Amino acid sequence: MNPFTKILVVEDDPGSAKLVTYHLRMMGFKNTTEVTDGNSALEHLKKEKADLVIADWHMPNMNGLNLFRALREEELWQDIPFLMITVEKDHKKVQEAIQAGVRDYIVKPINVEMFKRKIRELFRLNEV
Repeated sequence: MNPFTKILVVEDDPGSAKLVTYHLRMMGFKNTTEVTDGNSALEHLKKEKADLVIADWHMPNMNGLNLFRALREEELWQDIPFLMITVEKDHKKVQEAIQAGVRDYIVKPINVEMFKRKIRELFRLNEV
């Protein structure tokens, strides 16, 4: 894994954000930034494009699903891989995310091996 890959972690719970960042660092990713909601993520992306966005669904101001939609509407950000991490298990909500285009989704609590596999898959797909 490239340690210079820029990863944006969007999570309003500080403990969850630190856990995601920890697992990314253990995988060799050193360039991570944490923000607490979708609005902050968009502001950050205006200054510095990320190579991957990992976002929680439930956050104040702008949730993860609306962040995903905003990324896909902006030409500069359409190609950024996106991983949704959430406690959301409601079938209708999952369908809503899938219909919006979210393809990579992990339910909390995070299974570390599943998380690592998803990250590897996202970058392999992005390199093709």
